[in-house]
Amino acid sequence: MNTKKTYTYKQGAASDKTATSYTLEFWRKENGYNYWSTNITDMNVEGFGFGEEETKDGLYQEVVKIIGYPVKKGKSWKDGDSTYEIRAVNWTLKTPVGTFKNVVEVRETIKGYGYYTFFYAPNVGLILRTSKTQHTKGKTITGLTLMELKNK
Repeated sequence: MNTKKTYTYKQGAASDKTATSYTLEFWRKENGYNYWSTNITDMNVEGFGFGEEETKDGLYQEVVKIIGYPVKKGKSWKDGDSTYEIRAVNWTLKTPVGTFKNVVEVRETIKGYGYYTFFYAPNVGLILRTSKTQHTKGKTITGLTLMELKNK
């Protein structure tokens, strides 16, 4: 994620008028991690945040590798009951923020549960997350959409 930007996400599809939103902003750098936290005005998720670190092996949120390096279609790795796979590296994806090229699609399959699909844009980060799990009754739903990307 770009530490000079603020990210506003909707928890759900862009068209879902009942979904809540929150804004993430860079908080501080410590021990190699960039820490992100919600904006104080987002009372629904106040206090939410995470650390992000990039190493030669991949991009991590906290201790979970979210993108394995080198980034190439078919690359996979495991973490507990989850298996991750890079399914595409050249998506073009349109969001309310704009159209992104060279989007990387990563699928996390959780044994006995279903899967999440994450779409990452270069130099931006997560732009969309979908899921198909036991709770979605066989349907793919949008769980998170990037709605706004602003300079700090």
